[in-house]
Amino acid sequence: MFKKIKDKTQELISLHVAGATVRHKGRFSDIKVIENAEPLSKEFIEKYVAPFYLGSKDTDKFRKSYFEISGSIDTELVSKLLGDFNWRPRSVGAYFAALSNMNSLEENIGNLLLRSDVCFAGHDYCIALASFSSPEAINYLNEYLEYYLEQPDLWFDQSSAMAALSFIGANNGTDLVTPHTAAWESFVANKPNWELASSIDEFSQQMESLNEFKREISS
Repeated sequence: MFKKIKDKTQELISLHVAGATVRHKGRFSDIKVIENAEPLSKEFIEKYVAPFYLGSKDTDKFRKSYFEISGSIDTELVSKLLGDFNWRPRSVGAYFAALSNMNSLEENIGNLLLRSDVCFAGHDYCIALASFSSPEAINYLNEYLEYYLEQPDLWFDQSSAMAALSFIGANNGTDLVTPHTAAWESFVANKPNWELASSIDEFSQQMESLNEFKREISS
């Protein structure tokens, strides 16, 4: 009995460390996503995750670390990052997918956003979808908001998804945000620190930094 309790406690600790701080069973829980068969090795994490998951990505340190490994970044590696059940490699994987224009991973990233299994990674899923700016990316963001703006107790990445739609719409001359405005206002009624204009501005700056780095990579 004690062993079962100990094992359960260890499982809960592991989930918390991975970012599964809010367990929820929703409409998208059974959507298929890439899942690694084995945990990422310590060496892999030290090389491809540790230098990239914290802090601003608009730094010389981030760019230097990226160029040191850029020759080995491909779809297989990024899929491996996205396939780990932990917010750190998933965040890095989504950002690498955006930097490398890996549109082939759009479906998996969109599904990861919809599932929202772990915290913190959702913002970078939105960064990746905004970088793709495809009709499919817009559909994922709309579907996410249509569901999660109706879940006032799930304080997830609704602001990032709204900001991603604002960014895409600003670039293609369409208003993608207004259809969600009423639901947004209801959702933030008990969230006084959620300010959409600030989220949109910060997201736009991050996308500008991303696109500047993409130009540097391709030059």
